[in-house]
Amino acid sequence: MQTVLPLREAAPHIVFRDVGKTYAGAAAPALAAVSFTIGRGERFGIIGRSGAGKSTLLRTINMLERPDAGQVRIDGADIGALDEDGLVALRRRIGMIFQHFNLLSAKTVFDNVALPLRVAGVPRQEISARVGELLDLVGLSSKADAYPAMLSGGQKQRVGIARALVHRPEILLCDEATSALDPETTEQILALLRDINRQLGLTVVLITHDMAVIREACDRVLVLDHGRMVETGPVWQVFAEPQAPATIALLRPLRQRLPEPPHNMETSHRVAALG
Repeated sequence: MQTVLPLREAAPHIVFRDVGKTYAGAAAPALAAVSFTIGRGERFGIIGRSGAGKSTLLRTINMLERPDAGQVRIDGADIGALDEDGLVALRRRIGMIFQHFNLLSAKTVFDNVALPLRVAGVPRQEISARVGELLDLVGLSSKADAYPAMLSGGQKQRVGIARALVHRPEILLCDEATSALDPETTEQILALLRDINRQLGLTVVLITHDMAVIREACDRVLVLDHGRMVETGPVWQVFAEPQAPATIALLRPLRQRLPEPPHNMETSHRVAALG
């Protein structure tokens, strides 16, 4: 009789083990003993109020912030142990998009997206093909020769997303990527990120202070409060049954009902209906 081995779950893509970080002169740690995992191809959200440690935690994934304690592991490797050459290679596997776009105003859309490839010494013909492919992906093929001042906020963020994808990364970090955008544009950018996640199989890690963004964009969420992980789980579960006071506070704006109309307004409506 043939023995059937049990299925094994895929190894986590990113692992945090007791990660801690304290800045010089700070009264409290920015991060304290943070441990969790992110699966390959997952859309993972990190949320917290200002000063909760979100940006610090995100930046440990590409070692722009080095933790004082613990480990961050990607594909099983301790990335804190990498030398400079190893860090350059790591950062090409990790794309990052920012709140304020970080575009060069004197360069066209094409040149802004092409810049990381030129810095890496990629041949001109390959750059042209890759940039054209990415501008098509983000819906900006017709804007290749435009300058940032000619673009809307949403278009600027699309340029930032295209630039973050130039090295064909396996991880995409989103640092408050929709905070500078209006609600309609935010919805469009989140839809684009979902499409990119599906089409390219990227692991997306997103930080925000807005629970509505988490609801629209993520599979799982982690809640930070004063540098500590206070809650984590599937988005539907955390929204349905929040446990931590910080989570309840972050959800409150989504749960508030519209205010009741003033009494005199109700009366005038009734009078108008009778008349």
